Amino acid sequence: MTAPVDELAVLLKSLSYDLRVYVSAGTLRPAGGSGGLTKAVAEQVQALVAELYEGYWHQYAYGTDGPASAPQIELSLYPKSLAEATALLGELASANLMFPEFAFMDRAEATSIAARVVGLLGPGARWWSNRDDLSVDTVTSCSYDTFVIGSDGDRFALLIQVGDD
Repeated sequence: MTAPVDELAVLLKSLSYDLRVYVSAGTLRPAGGSGGLTKAVAEQVQALVAELYEGYWHQYAYGTDGPASAPQIELSLYPKSLAEATALLGELASANLMFPEFAFMDRAEATSIAARVVGLLGPGARWWSNRDDLSVDTVTSCSYDTFVIGSDGDRFALLIQVGDD
């Protein structure tokens, strides 16, 4: 039996931080055509990024192109293990990427909640980030952003931190 989307949403919401860390959870919309799961999760990332851009972050965008498209985001999906996803969720929820001394919440608490989120999607879930071992592919057209998204094929959990220097 899988955990309901509402439980994912509640846990993710506890990891959010006003005007910095944003979350989304739900059922995947059909991706249509080829691409499957990575296309569907890229579309979820793009939907949240577009919402953030229109709602607040457009004022900090560099350039006029706006946020990345779903196909661009799909190219920026770097696979993460369950442990890497848990650690990155905890990191993004607990401290500012540009100014790590500015804490949003206790790192141990954030990591504990992140482990529960990862656990709810289950051991067969796949996880991605726009951060690889050496760099980050920005998707918001702001100075920095990093996201983590996971899916069990039916549901998804997404967290993104956005900022400007």
